[in-house]
Amino acid sequence: MKEELPRHITILKGGPSEERQISLKTASAVESALFSLGYELTSVDVINEKFELPESTEICFLCIHGTFGEDGQIQRLLMRRGIPFTGSDAASSEKAFDKVWSKKLFVQGGIPTPPFFVVGEEKKVPFGPPYVIKPSRQGSSIGVEFVYAMEDFEEAVRKSKQFDHVVIAETLIKGRELTVAILDNQALPIVEIKPKKGFYDYQNKYTKGASEYICPALLTKSQVEAVQKTALDAFHVLGCSIYGRVDIILSENGVPWVLEINTIPGMTETSLFPMAAKAAGLNFAELCEKIVELSFFKWRARESFGVRI
Repeated sequence: MKEELPRHITILKGGPSEERQISLKTASAVESALFSLGYELTSVDVINEKFELPESTEICFLCIHGTFGEDGQIQRLLMRRGIPFTGSDAASSEKAFDKVWSKKLFVQGGIPTPPFFVVGEEKKVPFGPPYVIKPSRQGSSIGVEFVYAMEDFEEAVRKSKQFDHVVIAETLIKGRELTVAILDNQALPIVEIKPKKGFYDYQNKYTKGASEYICPALLTKSQVEAVQKTALDAFHVLGCSIYGRVDIILSENGVPWVLEINTIPGMTETSLFPMAAKAAGLNFAELCEKIVELSFFKWRARESFGVRI
């Protein structure tokens, strides 16, 4: 542990969303890693905004995935309390979590993202299947449905709307599934995801052995440069900072299409972000400490100029 870094870290975990169990796994891994480096730790299971923090808290390490963790809510609460936290600020977290908002910003910023429409907003469906139907505000592929024929459209939308009242229909892009971890404005080695069956849905994400991961991905130099540049551009368009993960489909004609940005990616030792960090030479404990360091000094720098993040 470096002397200039905060000594007491409070890990915020759990949350009320469908991703609660994943959050608890992330928190457990992060806690073990930081403990091994000698930090004083407190772990707080957050259910809603009425949570208490130890007075000794110097920074919160956010491990809450999904609603309340990645949508800007907890960031905004901590900002009001004047407590530093890891990762992106409230505004960029909110944008990234909302697929409609983020995709509109990608389009405005010239970032390739699959064509989409908000279900119910169009008098006439602007383009036909195949579609990926997604809740606008969910993570971990929760509520995602695939539609190959219009007769299946309404049922897929009905299922997806169980998780958010706003649902998008996105063009299904065929290609290679990639993810780009970003740390301190640097793109780490790309991970390629190869589900053994179908697409990288919730089941293939969290079922052991259901998917194969290749890191670094077997891409040409020009492909790596294009994918990493697109990921960084998307990250900056939303104003994200510190760390995050950009999910991309590299189409058969070589276009890197941005699907979404995860501002609090999974952080177990077998998750994709730590996998990329390991390929870049950072072990899991070093990665966790780096996130704390970057977040703490960003907060301190902005506070010294009277700016709240």
